[in-house]
Amino acid sequence: MSVTPSRSYYMLVASLPALPVRFDGGRVPISRATLRERLELLEPEDAEVTAQVAQYFSRSPESLDKTDEQVIARYHELMRTSRSDLVRHLIETRTVSRLLLSAFRRHRAGLAPPTWELRPADPLAEQIRKHWSTPNFGLRGSYRWLEDFAKHYDAGDMVGAQRVIFEERWNDWTKIAQRYTFTLEAVIAYLVRWEIVDRWTSQNAEAGKARFHNLVEETLGEYAKPV
Repeated sequence: MSVTPSRSYYMLVASLPALPVRFDGGRVPISRATLRERLELLEPEDAEVTAQVAQYFSRSPESLDKTDEQVIARYHELMRTSRSDLVRHLIETRTVSRLLLSAFRRHRAGLAPPTWELRPADPLAEQIRKHWSTPNFGLRGSYRWLEDFAKHYDAGDMVGAQRVIFEERWNDWTKIAQRYTFTLEAVIAYLVRWEIVDRWTSQNAEAGKARFHNLVEETLGEYAKPV
């Protein structure tokens, strides 16, 4: 994937209004329909990449109706077909997050450690099983957000728990966006951050309590249901 700026990318990136400084700092500054129109400036081969990003968001492995095994199968399918390093990063980080939260919920429900492996000899899966009785599986150094998530979750504050996840993703992609300007990578980073802002702001804060169980399921998938 080339990172060489082209005239079309200067036009496209320059046409995209700035996103909020924070994911919870306001609504998206451009509608989905208008954003789709702007993406028509993409070169054909790169339009396929952004189409994959859109498909990922519409059929995300994080979906609450998927088991861990289905999530992993979808992960491998997407990783095989993606030619973009940033799309692969998106798939990787979101899948790992989903599996971590699934393991967290299993632990809180008093269940046995998960049996999945994202890849052969998966060090993350081994760490979780080996440190099943250790707070946050001893992953504080690698996944610092997990400790904050646990505090909110255990306090029954699911909106706060969800905020921790969104903030982690926002910070990650903000750093990525700073590395690119008028390239396809800059467009992908914009799309991912746009999706984070859109998802967060579409949640009605005043209806937080009513959405409690939905947020649990959206975040934790198959283990969200009572045991």
